Amino acid sequence: MIQEKDAPLIIAEVMPRFPGCEDQGLSKEERKTCADKKLLEYIYEHIDYPQAALQNDISGMIVVQFVVETDGSITGAEVLKEIGGGCGREVLRVIDSMPNWIPGSQQGRKVRVMFRLPVRFEPSR
Repeated sequence: MIQEKDAPLIIAEVMPRFPGCEDQGLSKEERKTCADKKLLEYIYEHIDYPQAALQNDISGMIVVQFVVETDGSITGAEVLKEIGGGCGREVLRVIDSMPNWIPGSQQGRKVRVMFRLPVRFEPSR
C-alpha cells in the first residue's frame, strides 16, 4: 500500500528555519532572526543577475514557494510571481542548491511546511 505524504502545513508550532544558528546559545527569537539573516545572505551570495534581465533593465520582486520536508530537504519549488528576464529561473536554481533546513514540527512530530520567499532583483546588488 502506497502512503501519500501529509499535505504541507502553512504554519507549524515550530517553523522550519535555514541552518547555521543552532550552536550559538541563542533564544528561540534570536535563532529565528539569525536564520532569516543567513537565508538572505545565502540567497544574495548565490544569485547571478540574469544577463537578459540586466540588458532589459528588469528589476522587481520574485516570489517563490517550496516545501521544507520532514528531513529538511526542499521540494516542489515554484515561482508564484515572476518579473521575466530569467529571474524566476535563477531563483529556482538557488533554492534547489540550498542546504537542508531544520525541519518544522507540530506536537513534537516533524512535519512538512510550505514556505514562501520573496526575492528582490535590483541591478545594484
